[in-house]
Amino acid sequence: MGGTACRAPARRNGPAGPREGREDESRTMDDTQVSEQTAESTTESTTGALSAQDRIEIAEILSFSSHLLDNRQWDMFGEVFVPGVRLSAPQGEFDGPAGVRRFVESVDLARFPATHTLNSIVEAVDADTAVCWSRMLLLTWDRRVACGDYIDTFRRTADGWRIERRTVAPRNDSASAALAEGGYAPAPYAYAMFDDAVLAAADRARR
Repeated sequence: MGGTACRAPARRNGPAGPREGREDESRTMDDTQVSEQTAESTTESTTGALSAQDRIEIAEILSFSSHLLDNRQWDMFGEVFVPGVRLSAPQGEFDGPAGVRRFVESVDLARFPATHTLNSIVEAVDADTAVCWSRMLLLTWDRRVACGDYIDTFRRTADGWRIERRTVAPRNDSASAALAEGGYAPAPYAYAMFDDAVLAAADRARR
């Protein structure tokens, strides 16, 4: 596919991170305000809550993963997935970044040029683990639209947040008998999938 290759999101410093073209807000803070802000960020990380910076980084990894999948930049999967990532889908279980690639190449709609986007919610498990529930929309080259759910478990690594588990649940499966008759074929109950992923991640974090 042509065009400019994606680059990994730049890592920021501080709770909200510096922004290009924006005045450095820390210049307007006195020492007391800076200390209070630092203490608040530290409290968030030690109590198991995610800081605003964590949520920004997780959102960027989710968005970046979509760019990499759409652009077929398989060699950059290490920027979004841990080496031992596991993807679960109706087609089966796929292990490692190479497994994620095999899954994408096995899906009819995803095999061709497409664009997919996500909207997501994030649930903190502890200071280093989070689970995200994303609604996915896939627009294909021939103007078809597919949708589904991603349930992603994130883990903090030395290189930043990475996806260690992804469950894919299609909502309008083109192979469904219900759809063939003009009906709607919803995915498995996504709330339960999300809750199960949160509980499983918490269990692994305690081990």
